[in-house]
Amino acid sequence: MYAYGGISIVNAIPAWLGSVMAIDLKTYVEVSVCENENVCTYPSPLIETIIDYFVEKYTLPPSRVDIYSEIPQSSGLKSSSAVAVATIRSIIDRFGIYEPSIPRLAAELSKIAGVSITGALDDASAAFYGGIVFTDNLNMSILRVTDFRDDLDVVLLFKGTRKNIDVEKMRRHHSLFKYIFELAYSGDIFRAMTLNGLFIARIMGYDEDIVRRAIELGALAAGVSGNGPTIFAVCREGDGGPLAEYFANYGSVKIVRPARISSGVDI
Repeated sequence: MYAYGGISIVNAIPAWLGSVMAIDLKTYVEVSVCENENVCTYPSPLIETIIDYFVEKYTLPPSRVDIYSEIPQSSGLKSSSAVAVATIRSIIDRFGIYEPSIPRLAAELSKIAGVSITGALDDASAAFYGGIVFTDNLNMSILRVTDFRDDLDVVLLFKGTRKNIDVEKMRRHHSLFKYIFELAYSGDIFRAMTLNGLFIARIMGYDEDIVRRAIELGALAAGVSGNGPTIFAVCREGDGGPLAEYFANYGSVKIVRPARISSGVDI
């Protein structure tokens, strides 16, 4: 089973309201029963928390979890949520279990494991559904899942390392990010994406000039994804060349596609 990575439309930390566009970088997880539970170890507290939940709730045997991910860790591209969602999907598929909401469960277990400040329901929803999602992370509510109309490319710049997150400082900008969320929710996705990306860059100390130059070079939107450090630019399909060339001055570059809503998932 797999789940998607994503880029931020609105960071959920300041106002608890988040929005994410899924991208076609995937995390794949395969779950199997441990032949010998004494040698069944887990690669992270998140995986251990997920396994413990299912073992305790459904009296399942300890499971082996094999992970392959295209999403760089600690990049701002929603890697932890993708791991959580793909692992839960794999367990449910392997053992024939019903859970009413995989994204909500992934968010709750991510908070318990200590890998997310808000639970990142927005990230988990994008990882599960694809498309564009809007969530209220405080109330664990998925507000909307929608697709995008245009054929787009996303140019990613992998630059530097993640900076420390000052939650109190970010939440002082609650009203600003609530406005940005409302802008996105009303349909002005690209403007919201860019405003979010610029303000996150400013608050956290990333390079705003790279984001601004990407817009000058024709990007529809640009910004810092998540809490960084990855910088992205969204453009029409086939128009990513100049952006990729510019980004290459600062680090490694990859062009990916947004991920449309997955077939076979109930919204």
